[in-house]
Amino acid sequence: MFNFNQSISRAGTHAEKYELRQALFGTNDVIPMWVADMDLPTPPFVMNVLKSRLNHPLLGYTLTPPGVYQAIIGWQAQHDYIVETSQILFTHNVANGFFMAVSAFTRPGDSVLVQTPIYPPFLKAPEINDRKLVEAPLNLIDGRYQIDFDEFEKTVVDNSVKLFLFCNPQNPSGRVWLRTELEQLANICLKHQVTIVSDEIHSDMVYAPHKHIPIASLSDKIANITITLNSPGKTFNLGGLQIGYAIIANKELKADYLQICQQNAIDSVNLFGQIALTAAYTEQGKEWRDELLSHFLQNIDLLEQFLKKELPQVKVMRPEASYLVWLDFRALFTHQTDLKDWLVNKAKLGLNDGENFGGESKAGTGFMRINLAVPKPTLDKALQQIRQAIYSLPAQ
Repeated sequence: MFNFNQSISRAGTHAEKYELRQALFGTNDVIPMWVADMDLPTPPFVMNVLKSRLNHPLLGYTLTPPGVYQAIIGWQAQHDYIVETSQILFTHNVANGFFMAVSAFTRPGDSVLVQTPIYPPFLKAPEINDRKLVEAPLNLIDGRYQIDFDEFEKTVVDNSVKLFLFCNPQNPSGRVWLRTELEQLANICLKHQVTIVSDEIHSDMVYAPHKHIPIASLSDKIANITITLNSPGKTFNLGGLQIGYAIIANKELKADYLQICQQNAIDSVNLFGQIALTAAYTEQGKEWRDELLSHFLQNIDLLEQFLKKELPQVKVMRPEASYLVWLDFRALFTHQTDLKDWLVNKAKLGLNDGENFGGESKAGTGFMRINLAVPKPTLDKALQQIRQAIYSLPAQ
């Protein structure tokens, strides 16, 4: 059994979520529940192998050993995704991976499609590379995001889309896509020769009975147009090690991607990233992950029950994957600035602003994303602060 309820101070570690509170929220007096890392310990068996390696007095250049590739291959097999060593390339992280994909598979002026609301770097990657950002907003129906496939295909055709940046599972909602949905998306992309870049970093944190299906695993034809991006960073709280990898079955796409990697001198994972990945992607890692998911579910239940009782106007989109929860405040606040002010100055919470996920479609306006990868005492304190702030809400 692992202890996920121990409060651990991150003071002196330059933790991003704490160090940026003043810059982002105008005060350090908030509980930071925004950036997607955990206030939970990295698995002890991972820390032990890192410490063991530090007993050796040299940290010089190293090759990537075969065991790193085999760990990735074995880990992906749990999703019925058959991967070969020759298909794996390394990135510094998943976001870095899709920024490079935009450079590799499109040219300036080409259209790149995303589905909003979406993880903000998806919105930045096309524009910062002089590509045209195109949005196909998801439809919110009965508290769950759905895809309008006719509108998706029309958007592809009308904009001559070359690349689709896909989030599987979806961030910020935690939506796990069904096989039928994945097949429809992939078939539209096949029909119109659109390359798919699938961010699957949350794929290991899926709650039963939902099941993660890598889109590239659907068929050889679909794998041939897909770049799968992944990392142990989220599941095992290894973000600071900058570990990422791409899986590319199509040799021509791999060559194009490799060229961009080489232009940026990216060809391997750092030494401690290799060691951590190999230790995490094991049977012991699966056991730890399963216990972690139980902890997340307890936190999700606690948040959901609290809001239902104390603040029922706030709708919780219960995630099917991940520790990130999308909260709908539209029944309480008309203006995003008022919502942010209440959360920061009354509830003393630092959450992700939903507007940053919405793009031109404004699909995130009225929403906030909260990170529940915290010990229960932290969540208890956050909920108590919300309870105390309720009195300051505008009259309904």
